[in-house]
Amino acid sequence: MHGQCPIGKDSWCYSQRALSCGKKPKEKYKGLSNEVLNIIKPIYLELCTKELLTKCLHGKTQNSNESLNGVIWQRVPKEFFGCLKTLKSGVLDAVIQFNDGYKGCVEVFKKLNITPGYFTLKA
Repeated sequence: MHGQCPIGKDSWCYSQRALSCGKKPKEKYKGLSNEVLNIIKPIYLELCTKELLTKCLHGKTQNSNESLNGVIWQRVPKEFFGCLKTLKSGVLDAVIQFNDGYKGCVEVFKKLNITPGYFTLKA
């Protein structure tokens, strides 16, 4: 299942990194049961076609600046954990911005009866 991953020793894919060094990749976990795998594999194969991936990523590999994880870690860095409420708020805010940009945040403000300021609307 690592055929779509970038090849080479600098790849983010542990399997491709190992293969480029002439080593056998170590399995990190047992994997999914055959029952679950048979259900999701057709969907996975459809989602990982080169044509679709090219549309989604413009031919690039993972980009932490544009990924949802990158947006989440900007709000709630891994190094500092306050409480679960802060984590949940940060994740929700990140998902809104990732999906809709700052426009999504303005919509949340409106639903909370908060009037966005001039600079918020300009962002």
